[in-house]
Amino acid sequence: MSSESSKPQRQEILKELKSSLKETDLVVAALAGTTADSYQIIDRPGNLYLVGMGMVSQVAFGLATALPNCRVFALDTDGSMLLAPSILPVIGSYKPKNLYMIVFDNEQLFGSRGGPKSQTATGTDIAAIAKASAIENVRTLRNQDSLGAEVARFLSVQGPSVLVAKIQALGRGAGPKMDGQENKYKLIRHIEKIANIEILGAPKP
Repeated sequence: MSSESSKPQRQEILKELKSSLKETDLVVAALAGTTADSYQIIDRPGNLYLVGMGMVSQVAFGLATALPNCRVFALDTDGSMLLAPSILPVIGSYKPKNLYMIVFDNEQLFGSRGGPKSQTATGTDIAAIAKASAIENVRTLRNQDSLGAEVARFLSVQGPSVLVAKIQALGRGAGPKMDGQENKYKLIRHIEKIANIEILGAPKP
């Protein structure tokens, strides 16, 4: 078991991921600290922020299925995954090759503002659940020292690929300065551009 100080921070993982993101990649970020850190480190038109608990990997799966030529990254959390783990067998069944999931596991409920320990602190293993759901490419990141290598392996394989990242339980910074509606329209216009499809059409006069 890693000590808290030897675990990576969420921002460190996002910085490692940043250099590998392409214009055609889409990112779906969970609530609270995950959205705040994503906005601080990898803000881009292809990001969807503040996706609710139990919906992150679900939304990412839908996007990956609808847009097979785009890589889709789900930035999920232990609380969100434990709320709705039924998405894992669905992903294991459909096996979208373009879906990449990072589960930030700080072993706390409401961890970015302090809270009780989650079940992952007492033995529940999200990586094992993913493997049992027929997802082959599953890894667990536990130490800062292996951060670069684990992220590289996570990205080097065909999806669905899952990286469960045991991270330090820290607070959160400032999040996006836009509401969900503005974020949605920015994302849709970006998808229209990169996929060369029409979703909303031209604005009404």
